[in-house]
Amino acid sequence: MSRNSLIYNRTNRKTGGMKNDFLKGKRILIAEDDFVNQKLIMHSMQATGAQFTIAGNGAEAIECLLENDFDLILMDINMPEMDGFEATEYIRKTLKNDIPIIAMTGWSSKEDTNKFERVGMNGALPKPFGLDALYKTLDDILIAQISVPVITPAEPEPKPAAVQNFVQDQDEDDMPLVDLTMLNELSESDNEYKKTIINMFLETMPETIQQIDREFANENWDAFSKAAHYAKSSLSVINVESLRLLVGKMEMYAKKLEHLDQLEGMVKQMKEQYAKVVTILEAEMNKY
Repeated sequence: MSRNSLIYNRTNRKTGGMKNDFLKGKRILIAEDDFVNQKLIMHSMQATGAQFTIAGNGAEAIECLLENDFDLILMDINMPEMDGFEATEYIRKTLKNDIPIIAMTGWSSKEDTNKFERVGMNGALPKPFGLDALYKTLDDILIAQISVPVITPAEPEPKPAAVQNFVQDQDEDDMPLVDLTMLNELSESDNEYKKTIINMFLETMPETIQQIDREFANENWDAFSKAAHYAKSSLSVINVESLRLLVGKMEMYAKKLEHLDQLEGMVKQMKEQYAKVVTILEAEMNKY
């Protein structure tokens, strides 16, 4: 399928972006293994009028692509079984398919940007992202008619958010600060949707933490690193900065096989912080 299938009439552009109906009727394949992020992306996509299919990893994405026609792929990078890089290389080299592929990633260093280009990705978006960022990336790629990646810059540091975006037990200074700014923006005052995302987070995180614990006990550092990355991805929307930074450091240590003697204490700290987060979020949901 040609990239031209996504090109739109320039007269349909709005100042600073695309019309909201640009993706209406388009078929989008979303390769994402994190359930919380799946739900968030689906919620955003519903506003576009696009048709979308979810694949849990790169292998599933390839299977979907073989069975159906799509106009665009949003490809997570770190997935089990087959990651986004491997899947993209297969799509480009084996399937000979030039469908636009946009990476979804929590990181975008110079080295990563070069790899996006080498495997044949057309652009990248930092997670979590809103529709404006998606439209801007498509605009940059399709109007310029290029095949090298365009990395959408991260949003500027936000101004201090409204007090209601931050949830913390005021009587306990050691309680982690839970920042719901991103979730409030994405939910657009839909409290039921907000509760759904928080519930999914609370249901999936314990299993991820158990996996981290299990892989640590087995000293399986590759699997440990991937589980920590999964936890970090879930924490990108239910933003607990101290916990997100902690699991990010755990991921890096396991990936680089550095400071492994510190991981036991970090895993314990992760569990303690998560227990406090549960208390905070459960109290928050009782307000809705």
